[in-house]
Formats: sequence, structure tokens, C-alpha cells
Amino acid sequence: MSSGPPDEHQGAESPPGSGGKRPRHPRWSAWVAARRLGPLLLVAVLAGVAALAAVGFGLPTTGDLGPGRVELRAKWSRDGRTQLGLPPLGAISASTHDAPLAVDLRIEEVSLEQVQELLGRPDPETRLRESLRSDIEPLVERFALRTLITSLLVGVLVGAVLPGRRWSWLAAGATGGVLAVGALLVQTWSTYDEEAFLNPRFEGSLERAPEILRTVRKHAEGFEDIRGRVGVLSQQVANLYRATAVRTDEGGDAVAILHVSDVHLNPLGVEVVRQLATQFRVDAVLDTGDLTSFGFPVEARIGDLITDISVPYYLAPGNHDSEEVRRALATLPNVTVLDSSVVDIAGVRVLGVADPTFTADNRTATADATAEKRRQATSVGRLVGARRPDVLAVHDPALADAVAGQVPLVVAGHGHRRSQDLRDGTHFLTVGSTGATGLGSFTVATQLDYEAEVLHFSGRRLVAVDYVALGGIGGNFRIDRTVIEATTLVEPTPPAGPVAPAPPQDPDPAPTPTRTEGGSATEADAPPVDDAD
Repeated sequence: MSSGPPDEHQGAESPPGSGGKRPRHPRWSAWVAARRLGPLLLVAVLAGVAALAAVGFGLPTTGDLGPGRVELRAKWSRDGRTQLGLPPLGAISASTHDAPLAVDLRIEEVSLEQVQELLGRPDPETRLRESLRSDIEPLVERFALRTLITSLLVGVLVGAVLPGRRWSWLAAGATGGVLAVGALLVQTWSTYDEEAFLNPRFEGSLERAPEILRTVRKHAEGFEDIRGRVGVLSQQVANLYRATAVRTDEGGDAVAILHVSDVHLNPLGVEVVRQLATQFRVDAVLDTGDLTSFGFPVEARIGDLITDISVPYYLAPGNHDSEEVRRALATLPNVTVLDSSVVDIAGVRVLGVADPTFTADNRTATADATAEKRRQATSVGRLVGARRPDVLAVHDPALADAVAGQVPLVVAGHGHRRSQDLRDGTHFLTVGSTGATGLGSFTVATQLDYEAEVLHFSGRRLVAVDYVALGGIGGNFRIDRTVIEATTLVEPTPPAGPVAPAPPQDPDPAPTPTRTEGGSATEADAPPVDDAD
């Protein structure tokens, strides 16, 4: 007998095939299902939250991107942005997507060899874009896969550490972690806008980038201004030709050589050289080095601008002109690279000695390079004694420490400032930077002069020097005339070795001015200037 209340289903017939078991009430089935699925859903939610939190720690993925290697991370952010880090300069960022996730790309290293190879090919910009497109897709795929795998492992870990764990909880945790992070990645990808980088934000030192770019654009547009002002300069001083003609006491032919130095890859500097060479009708250009800045072979392309100069161009390479650059420049039709060789420029014998050091890659310290040149100065002195030139051209005056009294004139650069000295009958002339110290002159803070000097010879003897300085883009110009007394120089000596003749030039060089200041001309000779920036 039953001691309890009778079952409300007692006496009811069981459905056929039920084995005598009574069916459960629908509410009972829902409650049982909730008891079974509830913990699984809770585990999935907790795993999803944990996986999203793990994404916020910025798990890195590294890979090649074009000519460099980058690190890709994702972090939580109030606004969806992409940031490109360029240490130590700063970063460029833009709001590119809707998901609350910051995508950080940090450049770890750049392969200079790949950059040189890329720039040496036709249409390097297009090739760079193609390289980036081909590299970015596998990098993003690898990042997404690593992130999803991480979320799966985090989800499994959550399911494993919860009390009362079951095997089904591990699967629920893995599913919750992958779904949560996957949804975040899909939202980021589907709303991503590449054109947001048309209006980027700059951080760190790169905050000045827009200003510099505007300045570069303004200076590039100022090319015609350079041409115009050099033309005005030569036109104004042309009126003084009769009054200031170079004296030819020895009855020799007048020879003019344009001495330039330290262009440092500045195309405006080359334009200054071209204009001065044309307007002053010089017989040749003598460059005492550092035509380039970093020594990359691609920099030799500045030689394409030199080919527009109508007179021979002689280069005594400097410590920023690498061996690769020297070899490339030597192949140009009107460029002669001087390396312990003598050339004849309308009767003036010029010995050029290339700088024996290369410091642009920072592998050789400046102090060590200077010490090496001072050690080799004795050898240069012996070379001068054997070849007996009228002019010694070196980049660094340190190479000419042992030639005083052996050669009438030494010309150099390197110091980016003008100097003039007389020792034992040898005039030492250094010219400032013809490129205004290079591309650095494009910045707003740097407004240096473009400097050069015209060396006037009567026969083989130096008789006058006209120092030309253009005061940056839009600035004034000046010319300082220094007359060289014949009694101050050592006597030119007959050649003691073969020389390379220069190509024939127009025998009618332009007379030269005295002193012009700020665009006006005067007839009085200016006193020698010992030092000027």
C-alpha cells in the first residue's frame, strides 16, 4: 500500500511502446534543459570575456612588410584606430574602423639593402605598393589566426578552472572565446576604411611632418625663383665687366673654374651650380666632395641633374661619397672622378685626391677618420711634389696638412663654412655648402646660404676669387671679390707627369664682378674675408 498521496496519473494507460513509463510534463523538460545548458552558457560567456581581455594585452605578431620587418598588435581603445609607429620619430595614426580596438603596426627594422634595390628599379613607388600589398595579407591572416587560437586556449582554460568542471565545459569555453573574438575581428575588418589615412594624426617628432612637407613643396616650387635670382645676379654684375676685368699681367689666357662642395643630395644646390656655371661662363666645375649624403648607390642618380651642366664636372669625392656612388658617377659623360689624378683645365693643372674614408654609415667615427687623413697627408704631400699641380683639390683640408709651400692653391670643403688662409706661399680656400648642407635646408628652422666660389686664373696663376652666397630660397645674394697678389703665391712649376686634358670649351669666359651685396653692385674691391658662415 502506498502511504503517500495517490499519483494523479495512476490508473492511466501508458502509451504503446512506452514500456509502462509515464511522459514528463513540458515544464519539467524545460527545467531539466535549463539545468544542463545554463552552466554551459555561463562558461561560454565567461570564456568570451576572458578571451576579449586577452586580446587587449596586445599579443604581438611579427613579419616582413615590404623592405622592413614590423610587429602587429591589437589593443582595446575608445576609438577604432590604426597606428603606424616609426621609432624614434613618433607615430602616424588615423580612425579607420568602428570596433573599440587599436591596431598598432610598429616598424622594427628596415633593410637598407632592399631599399636600395627597390629604389634602383624603374617606378619604385609602384613596386613598393605591390610589395606591401603582397605582404600585408599573409601578415593579417597570421595575426587573425594567432588571435583566434589564443582565444580558443583562453576559453578552454576558463572551462577547466571553474568549479565542478566537466568535459563539456571545455568545449563551451573554447566556443565562447572564439565566437567573441571572431565577432570583434569581423567588425574591425568589415568597417575598415583605408582612406582615413588621408587625414592622419602625427605624434612625437613627426608632428612637424606636415610643416616640413609644405616647406619642401614650397621650396620645390621655388626652383624658378633660384633660377631667376641667379640670372639677376649675373645680369647686374655684367655691367661691371669693363671696370672689374681680371688682370692678365702675365699675358696668359683668362680661365674661370667654379669651385663647389657639400651639395649633400640637394637638387637646388645642383641647380645653383648649373646657373652659376652658365652665367659666369666658367671653363669647368670643380667639386670637392660630399655630392651625396648616405652613400647609397641610388643617390648617384643626382648625376642625372649634373648632365645638364654644359661644362666638364670634376669631383674629388668626400667622406659621404661611397665607392659605389663614385663608380656610378664616373660613368656619366661629363663627370670625371678624381682619385690621385691630374687634369688639365684650359692649361691649369688640377690634382684631385679622393677622401680615403667613408663615415656616412657611422661605422667609422669622425675622430678616427680625421686621424686617418692626417696620417695620409704625408703621402699626399709626396704626390704633390711628384706631380707639381697648380691646384690641389681635396674634400677635407686635413689631407693637405703637408703641402704648404709646394702648390700655389689648395681648395677644399667638408666644414660647411668659408675659410681662407695663406701658409708658406700656399693659399688654402674652403667653400661653404653649395647645397646649404643638403636636404636639411628644406626645414623651416634651417635657412643657410648656398655657397660657391669662382676661381680666376691668368694663365696658370690664381689672380682673383669671387665668393658667391645665395641666402636660401627667397633671400638675398652677395659676391665678395678677393684679389690675389702674385707675390704671395709659390711659383707654378713645370709638369712632372702626364695630365688628362679637359674637353675644349668656349675660350671667351665672362669677366667677373667685384662685390655685390643684396642684389646691388659696387666697383670697389672687397678686402679678403678670413672666415664667414
